[in-house]
Amino acid sequence: MDPCYCGHDCSRCVTYLATISSDDTLRLRAQKFYAEMGYDLSLKDISCMGGRSDHVFCLCLSCPFMRCCREKGISSCTLCASPCEMFKNYQIRYVNNSNQM
Repeated sequence: MDPCYCGHDCSRCVTYLATISSDDTLRLRAQKFYAEMGYDLSLKDISCMGGRSDHVFCLCLSCPFMRCCREKGISSCTLCASPCEMFKNYQIRYVNNSNQM
């Protein structure tokens, strides 16, 4: 599985793993994680088939990195010739540091 446009490794994401394995224990873990971040999500919201799929996580539907990469015709922000500050900050703060197995 290719990582998301932002660099998250889907194969380690609790939301993705809960979805592909239909595991409500993992969904509850992910729900708790998102609640601690201020998001009130139902278990059915904890669903994603990967950041490059047609079924992305609800919080990723308006991902600015996905939109930008598609506009630039690149597969990842890491391939951008001039990465934006938002991406640099996101990488440091979140990529593979959140909701990961």
